[in-house]
Amino acid sequence: MSELIEFPGGIETFDRRPARFIRENFDDLEPGVALERVKGLWPRSGLCFVGGPSMSGKSFWALDALARICRGEDVLGRRSLQAGCLYIAAEGAAGVRKRIKALRGKIGPLHGAFQFIGQAPNLRDADDLAELREAIEQSKAELQAAGHDLGIVCLDTLSASIPGADENSAADMSPVLHELQAMAAELGLLVLIIAHTGKDETRGLRGWSGLLANADGVIMLEAPDGETRTGTVLKVKDGLSGDRFAFVLERVVLGLDDDGDEISTCVIQETEAPEARRPGRRPSKAGGTGDLILSAFGRVLEDKPRDIRAPGAPPGQQGVSAHDLRAMAFQIGVGGPPPDAPPDASEDERGKLERKWSDQRRKDFARGLAHLLEDKTLRQEGDLIWLVKSRPRPAP
Repeated sequence: MSELIEFPGGIETFDRRPARFIRENFDDLEPGVALERVKGLWPRSGLCFVGGPSMSGKSFWALDALARICRGEDVLGRRSLQAGCLYIAAEGAAGVRKRIKALRGKIGPLHGAFQFIGQAPNLRDADDLAELREAIEQSKAELQAAGHDLGIVCLDTLSASIPGADENSAADMSPVLHELQAMAAELGLLVLIIAHTGKDETRGLRGWSGLLANADGVIMLEAPDGETRTGTVLKVKDGLSGDRFAFVLERVVLGLDDDGDEISTCVIQETEAPEARRPGRRPSKAGGTGDLILSAFGRVLEDKPRDIRAPGAPPGQQGVSAHDLRAMAFQIGVGGPPPDAPPDASEDERGKLERKWSDQRRKDFARGLAHLLEDKTLRQEGDLIWLVKSRPRPAP
């Protein structure tokens, strides 16, 4: 945009940068168009996780899901927008190579829509990050030449890509998360991260609570129950979660080694999901609400951080106000949507329904927050709330 400015000696033209912040009128505001890679599951650009303990089949499942997207097929019954994929096997590259070969035998070729890197990046090293970004841009160009758009970069696994990091530390993990989010936004793609759980798999993704809070989507797999592997759609940003799915691993023989022994791996076969978790593993309502509160915490901490000066808080600690956290938690779904009143309901009846729903969601928030305070995920002093560093959890 150019602007003409008149001076005594004549008129000069100056370039003026377009406004970054666009003001919109409340009365005219309309919903934006959601750009999704898999409808109701993964955005077209963002940061998502597939987590689970060892032997849960998370890499097998992720490979199958990515191959479906390369072909424009449904993932967990949700419509996908076809795109190419770059898979970075930072851990167990030899095994992933076998899985890809077996998957190719099951579904056929993907005609240049799927690329593979078998070297682990160091996401804490600036030079490695620059080289990784260059490799992704080269992959994007090569896929476009083959008639595909690069839509997803999958990193398997997070822990193998952050050597020396304390996974429970915000100081170590927040910069890594920021770099991945920036890469996703600038390159216009989805970064899908394969991650481990801790020793107690019911606590979700291993390490810093900000992973869940800042993720656009989280799918969690469970330890196998016999031959069946089960997973749950734990989080969908601005969408519905809670869906469960299951699969079994079918053995595939790829050939023989030099000693004449079989070289084998597996592919997944979908099966019917159980209705609930195994006994003793059913998540409480307070625990589920706690996950949403942590998600709200991450958003508020980014937009409205508060300096914490309270007994027991380390120097420089930041957190959020309880008022802001509650408002954001309600905004993203704690307490559920408002009830639909019957068409013939009176104003008084509608008011009662509204008040009942308002009271219930305040109770839900209080119980979820109490759950997080009790297990020392969060700490509260007065109106200020902050994350507490979890005790390190050994890898499974």
